[in-house]
Amino acid sequence: MKQWKRYKSYILPYKSAFILGPLMMVTEVLGEILLPKFMSMIINHGVAQKDGGYILKMGLVMAITSFLMAAGGILGAYFAAKASISFTSDLRRDLFARVQQFSFKNIDTFSTGSLVTRLTNDIQQVQNLIMMGLRMMLRAPGMFLGALVMAFWMNAELAAVILVVIPLLTAAIVWILRTAYPRFTAMQKALDTLNSGIQEVLTNVRVVKSFVREDYEEKRFAGTNRELKEAGLRALKIVIATMPVMMFAMNVTTLAVVWFGGNLIIGGRMAVGDLTAFTTYIVQILMSLMMLSMVFLQSSRAMASIRRIDEVLDEPIDLSDENASQKDRKVEKGRVEFKDVSFSYREGGEPVLSHISLTAETIGILGATGSGKTSLVQLIPRLYDVTEGSVRVDGIDVREYSLKNLRDGVGMVLQKNVLFSGTIEENLRWGDETATEEEVRRAAVYAQADSFVN
Repeated sequence: MKQWKRYKSYILPYKSAFILGPLMMVTEVLGEILLPKFMSMIINHGVAQKDGGYILKMGLVMAITSFLMAAGGILGAYFAAKASISFTSDLRRDLFARVQQFSFKNIDTFSTGSLVTRLTNDIQQVQNLIMMGLRMMLRAPGMFLGALVMAFWMNAELAAVILVVIPLLTAAIVWILRTAYPRFTAMQKALDTLNSGIQEVLTNVRVVKSFVREDYEEKRFAGTNRELKEAGLRALKIVIATMPVMMFAMNVTTLAVVWFGGNLIIGGRMAVGDLTAFTTYIVQILMSLMMLSMVFLQSSRAMASIRRIDEVLDEPIDLSDENASQKDRKVEKGRVEFKDVSFSYREGGEPVLSHISLTAETIGILGATGSGKTSLVQLIPRLYDVTEGSVRVDGIDVREYSLKNLRDGVGMVLQKNVLFSGTIEENLRWGDETATEEEVRRAAVYAQADSFVN
């Protein structure tokens, strides 16, 4: 129920596509059910009685039916694509917006690689499920029921053969689904690990080359890549096994129908055209079960992805300014004060900073790598919250400012320079889109000077 309330907002704007897609597929299903009957009528009446006019008339009916089927299939595929792509586009937008609200602590909970996977691959699995579901939601059950009714209507005695196969196939599908879900979950986790490793290496490629650690990183990547391959093979073995099982059941059932149906024709209890149509209906029944099994398999994979998406959407944001008492206040003098500050990255973990107290407007912090310099600075704009004590700017606890006003008043130059996609000018304007051309040129000069000093 909670998931329905959440995802309903992504369906309602495109409800016409969600409705029209399956309805268009009904046209295709009706044609598939009627065409075998028309063919049997041509064989039983037109061919058997050598009535060319009847054959031509029924052939025209079949041609019109095929045209309507094609139109329904094309429109159904179009609306299914529109609904699924629009749904996941909005979901991806909101998921990205949620990530933008995360504090550094929230991001540390998932890892960058995992968030990338959830925003891309997991969203794609949901899109595949919606598209497949809309195309087969009514088509597969409609074909199954329609073909089953027509088969019993034409010859109930021969149709009893399918009643033996359906329970066996249903049991096989249930077993496949129960086995597939945990394997797809493991595969997505392995993909997280691979993406995290790639992100680390590409971000720190200069360090890797400086310490000549290429061989080590290649071996580490080979290990995670192998784990993803093995997890993928374990999951896809289920998909691979589905098709042979279905085809075996289809061929055995068709053989049984032809055998018993042939005996009925010899005994004069069934027409040749009816057996032709009956065989087609049996194939349609089994094909509909195969389509349902593929939908269930995709749903198994997509449900694993939906659970991972929900984890991001449900993650409580530990830094917010909802309870800030001075949201309108802005930083003016920039006087920073630490009062008995302690900080650890994990709850109950070893403190990185312990009982720090200082007051300063200008200060230089020196120390060895890993001594906590960056951690100390990140507490000022509330990239993290203190574990104990308080950080004050202009005498006000940073938790009482709005995050926007606080961070607008705090400038940070990080150790690592980062360029966003786009031109150099667009990167220079990233901090202030309204900057004049003179200000952009001045910023470029400062950047060159900084590079020269480094």
